[in-house]
Amino acid sequence: MYTVDRDSFKPLYYQISEIMREKIDDDEWKPGDRVWSERDLINQFQVSRNTAREALDVLVKEGLIYRMRGHGSFVAARKMRHGLFSLTSFTETMLSRGLTPSSRLMAMELLVPPPRIVEHLRLDQGQKAFRIERLRLGDGEPMALNISYIPQHLCPHLDRVDLETGSLYCLLEGEYGLRLWQSEQVLKPTVATDYEAQLLDVSPGTPLLLAEGTTLLEGDVPIEYSKLLYRADRYEFTISTTRYAGARISGGPGA
Repeated sequence: MYTVDRDSFKPLYYQISEIMREKIDDDEWKPGDRVWSERDLINQFQVSRNTAREALDVLVKEGLIYRMRGHGSFVAARKMRHGLFSLTSFTETMLSRGLTPSSRLMAMELLVPPPRIVEHLRLDQGQKAFRIERLRLGDGEPMALNISYIPQHLCPHLDRVDLETGSLYCLLEGEYGLRLWQSEQVLKPTVATDYEAQLLDVSPGTPLLLAEGTTLLEGDVPIEYSKLLYRADRYEFTISTTRYAGARISGGPGA
């Protein structure tokens, strides 16, 4: 029997959310399981409807549960964790989590990139790059929208390669003999546009995680400028540091 401490400095709704979070963390409640309803919370903890609703709202905002109108609240799918100090492809990440990775190619075009991309890729005036837009999936579920710019002179005929079934990073290393070194990413919150929401199977305005930056080859040669939009309910990022090592946030999930 779970109880709350009415003399605690912690609000009642927060104590209830902690109890429910623990049941999720301990796998007592698994993804897809129905959790306590507002009525359950009112009866079990003798709290008001507003307190019960606030407790559930906390878990919804954290992405731990989701609501289905007329059916109740359910445990959300586990988030994919990514360390920000490792250069890891999306394909490798999905496989490490026991999910089957795949991609849906939305666009592939050869163009002169916008000035900001030209600067990041250190292209000469008029040099072209491949713009690749892919929807990234895990077990068929939309996970991220990935837009990459790859210099044409480093990867000629890239538009003839199958980019839906394998890792772009493996392709760059295996087919083109390039040696990836590091990725410098900026991570920030954003919200889904109508187009992004449709692809990622979320509502417009849903919070997303944006990772944007440049991947370098050995010798500090830019090979990719990427923009990845992750579903915030499917991903969380972790940072590992050491006391004396020089710290540069490099990595984040790649191609």
